[in-house]
Amino acid sequence: MARPTVRRRALAAAALLVVGVSIGPAVSASAPAGEAVPVLSEVRIARHATFDRVVFEFTGDVVPEATIDGPQANAPDAVLADPSGFPVIVDGAQVLTVSMSPAIATYAASMPPGPLYSGPNTFSPTETANVVHVVLTGDFESVLTWAIGFRVTAVPQVSELTGPSRVVVDIPHTAVPAQPATGAPTFTG
Repeated sequence: MARPTVRRRALAAAALLVVGVSIGPAVSASAPAGEAVPVLSEVRIARHATFDRVVFEFTGDVVPEATIDGPQANAPDAVLADPSGFPVIVDGAQVLTVSMSPAIATYAASMPPGPLYSGPNTFSPTETANVVHVVLTGDFESVLTWAIGFRVTAVPQVSELTGPSRVVVDIPHTAVPAQPATGAPTFTG
């Protein structure tokens, strides 16, 4: 008779787990009180004298906070789509992801007050020296993520600017050379 009790407990635990997952609180970034979540309005890519620039411009006055991951060597699973987790193909030897929050592009469930982004989701610039591919990889729960593929390892600089609201990523044309070590090495042990 212990068997039905164990089975009922397992079924009850599974039911609670399913109910907890389906009605649990949603986690998402949001704009400050009274402000709409910024909507991507334009992506621009340009070559400058010593760096390539990728600009993500947004509607409204709120500037999303940018977080970068990388750069890292590009590999088949280096970049994953959000929220599916499927691999995203990004051209280039190196890849960098830029996550911006709160921000959306085409995620209508966020119910933005204005139009959604209608531009391309992938760019393959030919005029840039280092940047070869820019791809939208995530637009979910007010987190917008793009991957940037480039030819040679470089240390990017990210800026969050106003007037208009934008996130700017500058990627140098050449790799930053390693600095020579100074001072004598210290050995312990």
